[in-house]
Amino acid sequence: MKSEPTRDATYQLIVAGELDDRYGSLFEGMQMERTGGTTVLLGRVRDRAHLYGLIERIEELGLELVSVTQADTSPVGSETERDDS
Repeated sequence: MKSEPTRDATYQLIVAGELDDRYGSLFEGMQMERTGGTTVLLGRVRDRAHLYGLIERIEELGLELVSVTQADTSPVGSETERDDS
């Protein structure tokens, strides 16, 4: 069985071609880095629907998605949700 994307994880999506800055607003919250004929989109993804929305946007723009990688996760109870008082 495939593992499910973890809630609130960092993902790296690589798109063929070096996209210019006007594409940045279409992938709000994602950092864009152009390198070696590709564009790397890196940022926090809230859940599966958010991830699928990013992939769908890439397809709608007629761009070629090279890869999708989960970079890290922030499990429930991580430091952002911890109350140390």
